[in-house]
Amino acid sequence: MPECPRCKDPLNGDEKFCPNCKKVLLAQPESASVGIKLTNCPVCKIPIYPGKMGSYDMLHCAECGGTAYKREVLMKMQLGDVKKISIGDMERDHRTPPFFEKRDKPPFLICPVCGKKMAAKKLGPMQTDLCTECSALFLDGGKEKHINDILGSYKMAIMNASRDSGGRRRR
Repeated sequence: MPECPRCKDPLNGDEKFCPNCKKVLLAQPESASVGIKLTNCPVCKIPIYPGKMGSYDMLHCAECGGTAYKREVLMKMQLGDVKKISIGDMERDHRTPPFFEKRDKPPFLICPVCGKKMAAKKLGPMQTDLCTECSALFLDGGKEKHINDILGSYKMAIMNASRDSGGRRRR
């Protein structure tokens, strides 16, 4: 027997309001599925899709070509690994929204992994965007082919940051 989520009073199942506490009752279909929640590209502000670079998971924007990588993925990547992007089924079905206009890169980006602010950081020979909270990396479209050039610099920056905040006091 259904019951009110607020007061736990028994219901018939066809009420729009709880007769006891007057809470609005919304009809929910039994087989509703949420699906995958996509985050937005920090530049384009439209969904960024899961993809693969070799055997590693990453996120790829179908419009600007930007790519985002979690810290764990970058720390596992090796210089000799395959660095070719494979887009997923969801991105293959991508259609440019009718309202979409290409935009310039904003002054700072919002991390597609954790939603915090990203900061511009020079890693190796190029400028990248690094999340200040989760250390995710976002590369503008076309820069993903240079990931080997920045991989060593990224790992050193992460290791130095974790060593500096490791709890030891400096004198």
